[in-house]
Amino acid sequence: MAEAFAEYREVGVVDPLRQGDVLEAVDPGVSMWQRHLLVMTADCDFAYAKHQGRVTCAPLLSAEEYLFEMQIPKIRERLIKQSLKQVRQILAKADVPNISDRRLREWASEEQPSDIVMRLKLEQADAQKTVSALNSIRMMDGLAPNLKEGVDLLVEAQLIGSSPPKRENVIKKVVSDLREPYARPPGDALFLTAIAPGHDTGYFAYLRQIEQVWEPDISLGPSRREVKYRRISRMQDRFTHALVQRFAMVFMSIGLPRQYEELRDLHSEILGESFV
Repeated sequence: MAEAFAEYREVGVVDPLRQGDVLEAVDPGVSMWQRHLLVMTADCDFAYAKHQGRVTCAPLLSAEEYLFEMQIPKIRERLIKQSLKQVRQILAKADVPNISDRRLREWASEEQPSDIVMRLKLEQADAQKTVSALNSIRMMDGLAPNLKEGVDLLVEAQLIGSSPPKRENVIKKVVSDLREPYARPPGDALFLTAIAPGHDTGYFAYLRQIEQVWEPDISLGPSRREVKYRRISRMQDRFTHALVQRFAMVFMSIGLPRQYEELRDLHSEILGESFV
């Protein structure tokens, strides 16, 4: 019978702390960013004490936490951008002062969209479309406590827009976007099916955030002294190497100015409009 697959392997008390070790916080009340950590400090740094007792780690988030924190905002921003574009097209035809996207978005949350449209004195057909778009923006910017409610907000917000698509198509698209990082993860994350015995519900290593733990605060086995973390497993070598490589690439990349990205997006939108 074939042995069940797992990205981790178990380690004994005598095994020293090494890169790829998975740590679990002793305090169950810590934030999700500190609950489970992956040791990134190099083995040679441990061997020669180059790390000065500071163990560099990256957080391991549950799949639901990662999708809610990192992917839902991306989907929301894309959908809000579409609604804002629709409103701006209507306002461009009306005799109203120029309003930035940022202000339009804030306004949608500050006042009822119907009141906003009355202030703008839009014609009836345009007024209805604008109310629908602003209501959609207002709903998407609402607070959601978890992934399920976050998805529900995105779905319902699209259904109250003008000419809404079918519910099943909306749900299918949102779910498809949430599935994307599993098979094609961004450069700063990687999916892991399990990180230790009893921890097999799916996790994402989020490699853009760094956490540091004092080595004396880590227990490698049963201990009477007070510690903050205990080691619960070690990643298999192939996964350790893949995670460390991704971790390095995150901090080697060169960021470009926000103004460049905005102008780049503008050129992309103009190109699309020329073929309509």
